[in-house]
Amino acid sequence: MPYLHVGDGHQLYYQIQGDIRSATPLLFLHGGPGAGVRPGDKKLFAGLRRPVIFIDQRGCGSSHFAGRLHGNTTDKLLADVELLRRTLAIDKFMLAGGSWGSTLSLLYAIHYPQHVLRLILWGVFLCRQQELDWFYLQGANQLYPDEYQKFIDTIGPHDQPVAAYYELLNNGSNSQQQAAAESWARWEAVNSFLTPTQQKIAEFCDPTTSLPMAQLASYYFVNNGFIADDYILDHCAALQDIAIDIVHGRYDSICPCASAWQLDRALQQSRLLITPHAAHDASEPENFAALRAILQTIEPEE
Repeated sequence: MPYLHVGDGHQLYYQIQGDIRSATPLLFLHGGPGAGVRPGDKKLFAGLRRPVIFIDQRGCGSSHFAGRLHGNTTDKLLADVELLRRTLAIDKFMLAGGSWGSTLSLLYAIHYPQHVLRLILWGVFLCRQQELDWFYLQGANQLYPDEYQKFIDTIGPHDQPVAAYYELLNNGSNSQQQAAAESWARWEAVNSFLTPTQQKIAEFCDPTTSLPMAQLASYYFVNNGFIADDYILDHCAALQDIAIDIVHGRYDSICPCASAWQLDRALQQSRLLITPHAAHDASEPENFAALRAILQTIEPEE
């Protein structure tokens, strides 16, 4: 199994689908933070002729670590992507990512535009305080008041729910941590789909994945993603020579459609498709179909 040794006690697991010498490879950056590459993520890229690289970020999935949160910041994640590029001797990537994966894709392209040929984004998340407040404090709770009550019941009334969850997830007893992780994951699950099934909710709440995701996500979000507010919009000039495709569900209650709209307005060459009957997740039928269509158009020539 290939691992990328990045320091700070972290070894990142990665996989390569296809021959990376056959065409410009596509690198998938997963969401979360903390979700890891999931089996469902790979369905989006199944059967492509273009090579695809999957990597589990620090503290996620099959990656190894001495401490999940130790040496884990956004700048380090971007440096990891650059180290992977150099390790594999790749001149340019195409980057694909949704939600937190879109954040990392945009940030990497801002820092290393010379190494990015194209961006394919969905569920755009610019990691601004207004977006965090929308989802965790005042916004999505108006759409799902019953589910938000379950989310808040875990920590009690609180004007800083992310900070309260972070404290419980990292300093609570084992049972408290797991209960908090399940509650955190459930809130994300019910907002990820127009009609979330019990099976989908159960998948999100699986103890093996919900705790690392909740620990890492709350850690990143109490630190505002380790980037300045509006950083991405303020640095869009660096992206002007990169082709950018954006797919965003009209009913995305995790990352409101306005963020994708504002990003598209700040760019000159991007193409935004708002899927009219879709929520956040890439597996939503309209999102999936739109993304597959884009991926098919960038297949390498025979």
